[in-house]
Amino acid sequence: MAQDNPLDLLVEGWLKTLGIESLCQWDVLVFLYRHQPTLARAEHISRLLGNTTAKVAAALDSLESSGLVQPSRVSQEGVRLYQLTAPADPTRRDALGRLMTLADS
Repeated sequence: MAQDNPLDLLVEGWLKTLGIESLCQWDVLVFLYRHQPTLARAEHISRLLGNTTAKVAAALDSLESSGLVQPSRVSQEGVRLYQLTAPADPTRRDALGRLMTLADS
């Protein structure tokens, strides 16, 4: 992918540092950042984001595996409490902070 803008290169690097590989992962990450803690089912988040439940569930699983999201246990109704977590690694924590700053602007 050709990049003309130096900021694009930085953003691409930060996304790679965090292991964000899809637009759906990014959308879920920003959603949880803006609405945390979030008490919902993947189906509800998918409707709010306009994406399929399968993609949102996969994104949530991926973000959990990478240590960016910590969900609670599933309730009887299938609801979970999702919380964004800051990575322990300073490089990953910095990348997350910079991306969320950009998401706010």
